[in-house]
Amino acid sequence: MKKAIFILTFFISNIFAIDSNIQKAFAVGIFHENETGENVQHVTSTTQDYNGTCYSKIVILGNYNKNTNVEVRIGDSIGIYQSYIPISNKITKKIFAYELTFKHQNVTQGYFEVKVNNKLYDSKVFVK
Repeated sequence: MKKAIFILTFFISNIFAIDSNIQKAFAVGIFHENETGENVQHVTSTTQDYNGTCYSKIVILGNYNKNTNVEVRIGDSIGIYQSYIPISNKITKKIFAYELTFKHQNVTQGYFEVKVNNKLYDSKVFVK
């Protein structure tokens, strides 16, 4: 009986360990179509209005792959995935994070939300 409980506990802990590959995810910047924008890492509200079409950049620390469900919202606008850039250590060349770019259309205003695998990681920035 003890072995069965141990094996069951081991399998359950491995199932939930899959999501632990992502340590952090956060908003980095928001940009207009003409590539002017602002860094939103340490602010609670943007200084410019981003009505219409804009681009957002987020960073995911951890093991990101194509099967990772990433959802970026600005108010009611859901971001459309555009591209990613791996971020690596210059000395060891080991990849430790990824920068993802999303395109948003019909943006009015709202909070910049970053969700990875349906877990909310960042929502502190209000976009005008």
